[in-house]
Amino acid sequence: MSVDKSDYIDAIAIEDDGKTLIMMITDHLGWEADFEFDHLTILQEKINAYLWFIEAKQFKEVYPDIAFESFRIEIRFLYNMSENCMKFIDVINRQLSSENIVIVSEFDPDGA
Repeated sequence: MSVDKSDYIDAIAIEDDGKTLIMMITDHLGWEADFEFDHLTILQEKINAYLWFIEAKQFKEVYPDIAFESFRIEIRFLYNMSENCMKFIDVINRQLSSENIVIVSEFDPDGA
């Protein structure tokens, strides 16, 4: 899957501690100036889908017997994030901190 498929969770796993649900977004899109706004909009839609997945407890379909204490959304970018993207993720993290949800990002040029 990928960032532009907001109907799907790209990958899902459990942290070794058994208390954190990890979900991954793979982002293969570029940050060209004329596409940056669209890219951020696509990313926002994907993140919103993941947040709904958490809020609606849809993860219970996959892990019915686990009471997660926290959630981590990992975004693997094929291209270096733009400055606006870094700001966007920072703002989202501040908003989600009280919900025990964190977004982490990684530049992975070998295959987001």
